[in-house]
Amino acid sequence: MKHKHLVLVLLAVLLLSLQGCAGKSSRQARFQNLGNGVCQDTVSGQMWQIEKSRMTTSLKDAEQYVRALSLGGYSDWRLPTIYELYDLNYLFDLFQNGDCALDREGNYWSGEKDGEGKAGAWQTSDQCGPERQYAPGARGYIRAVRP
Repeated sequence: MKHKHLVLVLLAVLLLSLQGCAGKSSRQARFQNLGNGVCQDTVSGQMWQIEKSRMTTSLKDAEQYVRALSLGGYSDWRLPTIYELYDLNYLFDLFQNGDCALDREGNYWSGEKDGEGKAGAWQTSDQCGPERQYAPGARGYIRAVRP
């Protein structure tokens, strides 16, 4: 009985010490809202579109969207690779994000960069243990990135 109470106390302490699913780091915010529709990763310098696009049905539409996007004074936006989408979600779960709030649920289009990635919609989520699965033929949002 004594051990049961000890285990419950340890679990409660562990749960209270974690913030969010991944247990957010207490370090400085990793993402900074630039106030112009863009969040910037303070370590890599990458910039992310805050508001996701409307739902699109093809890679061609997604590519046209980023080519036409002018946001925050920049016009060199592109589709992120699958690795960048994964990193964005991982880093958002791990670090404090200041005043950057990105809706990350749903399918998002990815593109290829230097032969990496796979063109198509990827299912992402902001749930604990998010799963990333390629969804061929799926509709998806666009969250543009630069550079």
